[in-house]
Amino acid sequence: MSATVLNENNVIAVSFEKDDSAYAGLARLKQLDADGQIELRGAAVVERDADGRVETKETAGKEEWEGTAAGGLIGLLVGILGGPLGVLIGGATGVLIGSLFDLEDTAETDSVLAALSQEVRPGHETLLVELREPSDHKIVDGVMESRSGSVLRRSVADVEAEIAAAEKAQHAARKEARKKLHHEREEKHKEQVDAKVTELKAKLPSRREKAPAGASS
Repeated sequence: MSATVLNENNVIAVSFEKDDSAYAGLARLKQLDADGQIELRGAAVVERDADGRVETKETAGKEEWEGTAAGGLIGLLVGILGGPLGVLIGGATGVLIGSLFDLEDTAETDSVLAALSQEVRPGHETLLVELREPSDHKIVDGVMESRSGSVLRRSVADVEAEIAAAEKAQHAARKEARKKLHHEREEKHKEQVDAKVTELKAKLPSRREKAPAGASS
């Protein structure tokens, strides 16, 4: 029997009709990895709470995981989707992230992060996976479909590109916020200084009130 050719690096988000199926799906992926049918690089069962934060329920893969924070690409993805940007793009059309790229032929693009974020719904457990798999996707899709799972698949390269763009956007937003606060502080300080100078000037005696220097009686 010939070895399985693993020629695609992908990230998948799998949502299930029953939440406990996410754990069963992860267990099956571990077995496929052990059998050499896929390479499981990182995975997490996650759930978004009512405030938009993403909680990690269970993890697996070749990367190190510490506490609830994940290592590797899935860890970065969970951090993005659970942060302020993930909440923002959860209902976005992709313009936010797409605008960070040079797109000459289209006004907007489908955002990878927006699509993944929409799969991580409040009150439902979702399986996020980074894996290397055959290009026909039949092995993984068959496993997930047998558990009533719906698979959203994006290439690792696309996910990494948008994570980098998201970090750039967050950095730019923080920089702009600091710039605006600095400007407002300067304007407020200038207003206070001007007000104080005006007050001091008002207290000065006018020339008419001054006695002529050296005046004799």
